[in-house]
Amino acid sequence: MTSQYNDLSSRVGAAWRVLVGSDGGRTAPPAPLPAGPAADPRNRAAGLELDLRERDAELARVRGEYERLRTQAETDRAAAAGAGLDALARRLAPLLSQLATMQALAEGGRALRIDDVLKLFAKVERVLGEAGLTRIGAVGEQTRFDTRVHQRMSGADVDDGDPVSVRFVGYRLGERILLKAMVSRAGAASESSLDEQAGRES
Repeated sequence: MTSQYNDLSSRVGAAWRVLVGSDGGRTAPPAPLPAGPAADPRNRAAGLELDLRERDAELARVRGEYERLRTQAETDRAAAAGAGLDALARRLAPLLSQLATMQALAEGGRALRIDDVLKLFAKVERVLGEAGLTRIGAVGEQTRFDTRVHQRMSGADVDDGDPVSVRFVGYRLGERILLKAMVSRAGAASESSLDEQAGRES
């Protein structure tokens, strides 16, 4: 009898705990949803609108900063390019002055020594070379035609890879091609020489 009573008591206690909770009904009921101005949909919409305005203002600030930095970078590049051109012009000015004097003498009937003219030209080219200007090819050089750096002379029937002879040098500034070298088709002897050179290099 006592065992049956204890079992019944346990089952009743379990049922009671399910109904009122494990703490015997001492847990406070959940707080009601807020009421009043905070729950007004118009207030929530106003808050969202304020957030959007703040976000738009931040985006506008970032765009303005980006434009300022871009403008500053362009100004700095222009200033650097101007400074480089100024330095180059200062180095070339004395050489160009000598060339102008030679021109005046030649126009006045004075004979000029070709060696003096070539030495002056070499000085000018050396100054430009220090600024990044380099030749493409050499006059009389035998090579393979490459459309990236070569230009056919008028009437020349030349395709990529054909043997050619450089007639006028070209120039590049860094990686930029300023003037392609003018070339014409090379003779059969030149083609044989190029094939032998390629064989040695391989």
